[in-house]
Amino acid sequence: MREGLNELDIIKIIVEMIGQPKPSFSKIGDDVAYLPTKKGKVVIKSDMLVEKTDVPKGMNLYQVARKSIVMCVSDFAAKGVTPSAALTSLGVPRGVKESEIRELAKGFKDAKEEFQIEILGGDTNEADCFIIDCCMIGFADKIVGRMGAKPGDVVVTSGFFGYSSSGLRIMLDSLKAEPEFKERAVSAVVMPKPKLRFGVALAKKNIMSSSIDSSDGLALSLYEIATHSKVGIEINEVPTTEEVHLFSNLNDLSMDDLVLYGGEEYEIVATIPKDKLGQAYELSKRMGESLIEIGKVTADSPKVYLSLDDKKTEIERRGWVHLK
Repeated sequence: MREGLNELDIIKIIVEMIGQPKPSFSKIGDDVAYLPTKKGKVVIKSDMLVEKTDVPKGMNLYQVARKSIVMCVSDFAAKGVTPSAALTSLGVPRGVKESEIRELAKGFKDAKEEFQIEILGGDTNEADCFIIDCCMIGFADKIVGRMGAKPGDVVVTSGFFGYSSSGLRIMLDSLKAEPEFKERAVSAVVMPKPKLRFGVALAKKNIMSSSIDSSDGLALSLYEIATHSKVGIEINEVPTTEEVHLFSNLNDLSMDDLVLYGGEEYEIVATIPKDKLGQAYELSKRMGESLIEIGKVTADSPKVYLSLDDKKTEIERRGWVHLK
């Protein structure tokens, strides 16, 4: 039996105590927050990366700094919003070396250039380990929320699942893997690539009815869309590859744990009306991006089912949650 509160329990208590913001502001619970202005919305996202819990052995400080920016960029991608700037607050252990700070700074610099954002400053403090909190800001007239999926919509992802969870197991447990797969899986952990341009392009064309960043895992992401949109979701195609299957078999691992519940994927999970699916595929082809159709939205209660080989089973509502 689990003792103590997990991340979701803590959020629930805080929201119950402080209440939701006024109607013109965003509600607590989506990938990003926003506040209204006379010329549109100011979009805000903060995410914290803690060395002790978020950084596997073998990941260097350059990759840590870049990933702290990626975590926020991926949420902006799922909302279809271009980020403009960020503040990065840094917790640093006593005795830190100049070379370590320069490595972090190089990661921030390259992420700044990669995603075309300005880093405006932040805060620095002492901590027991490296901690980076990124607060990202952008501007938008419209934001694609988790609410909006309708029965009949198609469920899609922007890429395959199972690589980052496989990479994490390789790094933590030294599991067996083919050299090419090992390189790709570990890269998914240490150098993730959010689909920012693709998400913004899909939103600009008003293609997605709902969308979410998948970093907490595919299953939990699907449940978030189902719950907020008050619909059911039926999955008939698991978005993974044969090489993930081979890695799973080689190490006697559960495919469900790798693909459905692993997390850290940084893909877009979205719903698209059927009449806009062709437009979405055309856009993905033109941009060189993946678009994988995995299921459909139903009029059922907010649950997620896997329907394969004439067998329908309910997917568990679980994924990557801190303090679980």
